[in-house]
Amino acid sequence: MSTRRRTTWLWIALALLPCIAYQWWAHHYIVATNGADAHPALLFIPLIAHAGINLFMLFVFGRTLKAGREPLITGFARAVHGTVPPFLAAYTRKVTLVWCIVFALQVIVSALLFVFASRELWSLFINVLSFPLIVATFVVEYAWRIMRYPEVSHVSIWAGIRLFMDRRSSAGESARPLTLNTSRDG
Repeated sequence: MSTRRRTTWLWIALALLPCIAYQWWAHHYIVATNGADAHPALLFIPLIAHAGINLFMLFVFGRTLKAGREPLITGFARAVHGTVPPFLAAYTRKVTLVWCIVFALQVIVSALLFVFASRELWSLFINVLSFPLIVATFVVEYAWRIMRYPEVSHVSIWAGIRLFMDRRSSAGESARPLTLNTSRDG
């Protein structure tokens, strides 16, 4: 791994640490005060931030599902592989829709918990469980893709992120061509 890439990942990690620390602190504060004595801003800021981020992501993904537009996940696949066969383009369109559903459910569940559940349970969802649920969505989709399309060459989630970042910074020189495995060992 190049020094530049290591530095990039280090800055990403350093940027994420305060965000994660704040989420844990906010959850701890809300639980410690039972949510009742918490300053209203400490309840509404996380509510608005969580909803805002997920609604923004829903917008970013959802607008690419309009007729005549390339779905966002198809664009990622094209950025990593260069070309995407029609059957995978259909699949990546569905994955883009799944991500829209995930982001919408995050907002809906958060709002329902905020209104009908304890502040502790709501805080647990938005401050602790929300990010792992996003990661789980990545992992489940990746596992499903490997099982559903064993004939396609797959890149790991991390390799895909690296290739996507490299491709964006070097105008596509490091794209990994998509290949179909025609032989099956078994």
